[in-house]
Amino acid sequence: MKQIRLLLAVLCTGWLACQEPLASSAEVQPVDTSVTIVNAFIPRFFDSARLYAFIAAERLNAQDSAAMLSFYHDRNYQYAWFDSSGFSLQAQLFANLYSSYRESVADSSLYVPAFDSLLRQLLPAEQAAAGTVWSADEQVRAELLLTRHFFRYAERAYAANKQLNLRDLGWFIPKKKLDPRRFLDTLLASDSADVAGLLPVHPLFESLRRQLARYLQLQATEPWPEIDFGKTTLQNGDSGMIAALQHRLWVLGDLAAADTGAGWTDAATRALRQYQQRMGLPPTGQWGPATRQSLNEPLAVRIRQLRINMERARWVPRPGQGRYLVVNIPEFKLHAYDSGRHVFEMNVVVGKPATNTVVFNGQMRYVVFAPYWNVPYSIVKNEMGRSEAYFKRRNMEIVGRYADGLPMVRQKPGPGNSLGQVKFLFPNSYSIYLHDTPSKSLFGQNKRAFSHGCIRVADAPALAEWVLQRQPGFDEGRIRAAMDSTAEWTVTVKDPIPVFIGYFTCWVDAAGLLQSRPDLYGHDEQLATRLFGASK
Repeated sequence: MKQIRLLLAVLCTGWLACQEPLASSAEVQPVDTSVTIVNAFIPRFFDSARLYAFIAAERLNAQDSAAMLSFYHDRNYQYAWFDSSGFSLQAQLFANLYSSYRESVADSSLYVPAFDSLLRQLLPAEQAAAGTVWSADEQVRAELLLTRHFFRYAERAYAANKQLNLRDLGWFIPKKKLDPRRFLDTLLASDSADVAGLLPVHPLFESLRRQLARYLQLQATEPWPEIDFGKTTLQNGDSGMIAALQHRLWVLGDLAAADTGAGWTDAATRALRQYQQRMGLPPTGQWGPATRQSLNEPLAVRIRQLRINMERARWVPRPGQGRYLVVNIPEFKLHAYDSGRHVFEMNVVVGKPATNTVVFNGQMRYVVFAPYWNVPYSIVKNEMGRSEAYFKRRNMEIVGRYADGLPMVRQKPGPGNSLGQVKFLFPNSYSIYLHDTPSKSLFGQNKRAFSHGCIRVADAPALAEWVLQRQPGFDEGRIRAAMDSTAEWTVTVKDPIPVFIGYFTCWVDAAGLLQSRPDLYGHDEQLATRLFGASK
């Protein structure tokens, strides 16, 4: 028997040598012989020759072969998916994850007949009905199929698209790297049926995946006729096309089913306002061109948007447990988090499409009270006058000259300073930071893309208090006094706070509602072209 195993191993090794070289870690990694039948979590093992035979029969590539060899070497060929009673709970959890993902995203590439047959046998109802007795050979094959397709599923579901260069797409946050092996080890160690917290992806991905499943179902079952009215004002008791509008609001989840049969009601007005808010429209509760266009958009448009943002969600790591700030550009919002909890949010103004805010991350290290504004060269050249009177009226001073003779200008601290009375620095090569502003009226507008790239915050004092709350002496009074000063003062943040400037045009909020915003900078269109090969 030993000679047969040796011969099979040699044959498999010879076949693998004809393929791409295996990863060096898989070639030299020793078997962990400390895992034995006495101390194993699942006291069942199989012959290592079966793994080599499986790799040869399935003609696995170098990456998949290395993953399989490394995984089973580390566990001394102990079963992962079987226990003393048969398939383990973890095998059933994986079957549910795999099937749910495949169906919800309509990914036909995950259909593999042999594995699909195995998955069906993992469902409790199938097991009870079949009463199948598995031979030892069948168990080993099922074991190896499960592991092989686990790695395949993890790559398909949670890994970023390897063909995408994120910098070409205007995304300068480092791409998260998937570790399928760590995900598998975590799943196998879990005894909970709730696996959402185990997934190796940001929670945003899973919430968008569920919405995608919902919209695919609507696309398959729901007629989507054009809705229009001859007026813009909706009043209680209105009928006619009102029924179609109410039905549309109901299938989208904004109106309770009980309210869809009557004429226009207060409940329908609230539902329309909610829909408008979710779409980033003024929540008037009335019919207008923008609302009409949005509600008549084909479901395929929303499905495409969901897929685009699911891909982005694969790029970012799971949220940390410390303090951090997130700015979502299309939402025009800043969000503060502490220990995984959403603490507050505020409106922001971001860059105009011509001078867009860059998508990147950094560490907030400084708060500057009563700041000077060193006016960028481009603004001096293209947007400013040249006379001493012009600069004096704006509390500005000339501090030097550029090589072409243009003045180097800075604006002195004060309430009229374009940076307001405080700025928040996370040093970066894009010269982008958060800051206060004297132009408060802009925060009341629905779309807030007015800056040259930096991000203006609606409540700078509140943000300063939160950033410095763990540093003694920085209470509300001292912060207010520092802001009102005319002497610039830089405070170092003792525990730098991560800042993420992101770009998501749809997401699911804390209330479980799907939010959507226009593609402000055209990043969706760029990504869609790479993913789908066409812009529409």
